Amino acid sequence: MSEFLIGASVLLLSAVLLVCLPWLRRSKQTQQDVLTNTRLIKQRLVELTVEQSQGLLSETDRLQAEQELKLALLDEVKDKEVVTGQTAWMLAIGLFIALVISGGVYYKANQLQQITHWQTAVSQLNVLGQTINNGQDIEAKDLQDFALGLRTKLHEEPEDATGWMLLGRVWGALNQPNTAKDAFEKSLALEPDNIGTLLSYAQALILLGTEDELKQSRRVLQRVLTLDPNNINATGTLAIVSAQLGDNQKALEYWLKLQSFLPKDDANYAAVQQKINEFQGIGQNNSELAATQAAEQGGAKRVQITINISDELKAKLPSNGVLFVFAQDPTGQVRMPAAVVKLPLAQFPVSVELSDANAMMPSYTLSSLSTAKLVARISLDENVMQAAGELQGEIILELQADKLITANILINKEIM
Repeated sequence: MSEFLIGASVLLLSAVLLVCLPWLRRSKQTQQDVLTNTRLIKQRLVELTVEQSQGLLSETDRLQAEQELKLALLDEVKDKEVVTGQTAWMLAIGLFIALVISGGVYYKANQLQQITHWQTAVSQLNVLGQTINNGQDIEAKDLQDFALGLRTKLHEEPEDATGWMLLGRVWGALNQPNTAKDAFEKSLALEPDNIGTLLSYAQALILLGTEDELKQSRRVLQRVLTLDPNNINATGTLAIVSAQLGDNQKALEYWLKLQSFLPKDDANYAAVQQKINEFQGIGQNNSELAATQAAEQGGAKRVQITINISDELKAKLPSNGVLFVFAQDPTGQVRMPAAVVKLPLAQFPVSVELSDANAMMPSYTLSSLSTAKLVARISLDENVMQAAGELQGEIILELQADKLITANILINKEIM
């Protein structure tokens, strides 16, 4: 802010000089003209007295001439006073305009609004951090502010491994896996055996989704199991990554290992058992093989979804909103959608079909799922990340190969 004041003062002083100098010069010239005319009139008065003494003028003519000269001088002085008053007002207006223009130019050139936003984000870093740690709902804007403040802190303290890990998780939540990946790598360079960071790093690699990054994710998860052989998150994620890489035997081994950690009354036990059945050839085949065979045999899984919105939420439809319709693994093991469609808002009801053609990556498709959570979300912008004020509806249903399943989703919830 001090730099702004110094810069604004310099610009203002320059503007004042540019505006005032011409008027000061004119005022000085005006004063000089009045003094010159006064001297000339005094000289003429002396000459009139001499002419009267020489008999060239009568006393009456001299007095009349003196009166006319004095009146002329008085009129000139009054005219100059009027001009001086008008000049003062014009000068004041000019100074005001110069102040507004110089301030506006400096404000725009130095992006003071962005600087103020940055300073606010830095000052609120601890408050936002406590909100995130407490598990409270937080909007995308607050996450962006937290990332900005945290990045500033890390610039001053680059050896803070926990800070880099938190930054990576925030970027991941903001659906920027590339940036998240870089932050996790900086954290792991400082603390290579931090299990929490390793798991988050693996998730970022999975979201990026290339074969090389999936292989790197598998190596990272295997490192976690070396450090913690009974880690449930690493085991479940390794099962999914192995299937995506086509290693069905390893995928089955990890699903079996994961099930051994779960009590039979656990809500995820049945879902894991279903995965085991698929990989053992009971029911559907393994996920990637099922998707490939389904495509070859014309039996890919498809869902025709009709989407409507409740009467209570119709008034809250955003003018420039975007409709996202996507399918996810209902167990939550993989957050990335198996299929997603983005549409501009239109008159409800809206009908859309999800299939393997809508997959984000070839190795993870709708045919990879036996059960899917279908979500219809009206986003305020083109970011699929959930944010406060957005409208959503969802259902869970079983999929069937070689059959078009129909479903209805009612958007009836406002995200808070």
